[in-house]
Amino acid sequence: MYVLALLTALLLALCGVGAADDAVGENRIKVFLFAEPAFFSEVQVDAVNNTCVSLLNNLIDGRVQSLLVGGHDVSTVLKRMDYWYCVFYDNYACAGTEDQNLVFPDGVNNLASANWQTKIHSLQCTTDR
Repeated sequence: MYVLALLTALLLALCGVGAADDAVGENRIKVFLFAEPAFFSEVQVDAVNNTCVSLLNNLIDGRVQSLLVGGHDVSTVLKRMDYWYCVFYDNYACAGTEDQNLVFPDGVNNLASANWQTKIHSLQCTTDR
């Protein structure tokens, strides 16, 4: 029983390491969206370069409280050395003026401070490379 628990823990640790390396690719980045209450509702979105990703029909649509771009934890995101940035929109078409979107080049932000708690309905990520 103890050996099985140890092997399961080892397998989960190895899977976690593989997933962290897979968060940023040449043409894709993973965006982690968290809803209220924090970290109980989480959605992982694959954002392809310059492609609008609508959250329509997604359980987290309109409930995003915080987000991480390019990693599942803050330390991973802060260590990123890439050229990705993401724009989050208050509509499903990734359209609008500057007052209708939020831009995050570093990938970490608390949306509650910007009064955007229920406004994220789509996102578009871009790399400058």
